[in-house]
Amino acid sequence: MNSEQTPKNSASAELALPTGWLNPYLHLAINGLLVTVSELMLKCGAMETIKPDASLLLNIFGFSTLGSWWVWGGIACYILGFINWLHILRWIPLSLAFPLTSVVHVLIPLGSWFFLGEYINPMRWLGIALIIAGIWFIAKPLMWSEEAL
Repeated sequence: MNSEQTPKNSASAELALPTGWLNPYLHLAINGLLVTVSELMLKCGAMETIKPDASLLLNIFGFSTLGSWWVWGGIACYILGFINWLHILRWIPLSLAFPLTSVVHVLIPLGSWFFLGEYINPMRWLGIALIIAGIWFIAKPLMWSEEAL
């Protein structure tokens, strides 16, 4: 077994990588979705609560956004993502897990474009393509090692 399949600081280093619902690679994908959904919800909540006549303190610090259910939903998604992230870190080295989370730099602009109607210019599309290529280069050796098992 290689070090990517067992937790580093576990009392029993012979635990196999969880399968099914507990698979940490599945949770990496779920984490990307949770962070994306939370950002989109926070944006909706921020736009919903624009109050030009609110006090300066409420506007500067964004306290007026706490009146939106979108914002509370986004906060809940962040909390779920954090709990999910702790599960991921038990099994996948941080040096691998963290770069793979850059998928949110693809999902958030795509979600903003699809759900919020935001414009993505050609240069940003190029950046999204480069991020996808980077994720591919990080994940490809991992896929080869998984296939060897």
